Amino acid sequence: MNIVIRRTVAAVAAFGLAALLAGCTSPGASRASSASAHDAGTLRVAYLDTANYMTTMHDTQSLQNRVKKLGGTVEYSKMTIPADGITAVESGHADVTTTGTGYFVNLIGEGKPWVAYALEKYTGDSQGIVAAPGSGIRTLKDLYGKTLAIDRKGATGDYIIHQAFAHAGLDLSKVNVTYLSPTDFASAFRGGKIDALATFDQNLAMALATPGAREIVNGTQIGSVNWTIHVASKRFAQQHPELLKAAYQGLRAEAARAKKNPSVITDAYKKLGAPADIIAKIKTFSIPTIEPMDATAVANLKKQAQQYQDFGFISSVPDFTGTVFDASK
Repeated sequence: MNIVIRRTVAAVAAFGLAALLAGCTSPGASRASSASAHDAGTLRVAYLDTANYMTTMHDTQSLQNRVKKLGGTVEYSKMTIPADGITAVESGHADVTTTGTGYFVNLIGEGKPWVAYALEKYTGDSQGIVAAPGSGIRTLKDLYGKTLAIDRKGATGDYIIHQAFAHAGLDLSKVNVTYLSPTDFASAFRGGKIDALATFDQNLAMALATPGAREIVNGTQIGSVNWTIHVASKRFAQQHPELLKAAYQGLRAEAARAKKNPSVITDAYKKLGAPADIIAKIKTFSIPTIEPMDATAVANLKKQAQQYQDFGFISSVPDFTGTVFDASK
């Protein structure tokens, strides 16, 4: 069975509510944000087919209850893939969604009106490069002349291989990099069509669960700063900062629940259709935390943006001013 479940994948100077509003609020937005408690508005969530905390929170009513106390309501859209979540917000059909920090870097680099309000951070052990059975590959250098598959140019798999080879001081150009749809990863990896796979989350778990496969390197070992990030349209962030604070607190509570009971995550993967061998590997991954978009998160965003420029993914490091909201304040 092929699973399309992604956790999904750090911020700028520590901005409080005042800084966010000063940086990107219009007079109309100011009036909207001062609406009375009985008219707090609606938070429309484009949630993903992943086990990130906005998704695991869907069935608990935790977010709905927090927003209700403010006099608002929550509307969850139909579950969607990350790219469609971004499209839903950009087309005005949703207000918040979840993506990877690298994709957020790209959005800001393109001048898109987005604001990040929470970072879902993990150690990096759920992303990496795995050698296929029978490939004879034991090290990164053994990949020279071999076929290594990733999902698409500039995406998480591409980041992983560029960061891994740069970290090791090796030449990635000597590797035959090929692009595959994630839906083809399992058959290609287990069928001997590729020598190695660079991926994350359930697809990494699939590779690791394959008899005879070998992990070459993971994100923790290469200093990855590619994580999951929760984002909102800038207009919504200006008009309803109190609802973003409620969403942030809900995500924090969900992270605390998962730390106490990790089955919060594995049960979500099971519900989404992951088989037992993949879930067994997912259980070995670190439990994500929810962090504010503070100065530390911003520094990591800038670091990843610099890496993206070094790798040729983007032409320059974008200006993140006014693109984050520290909802912990």
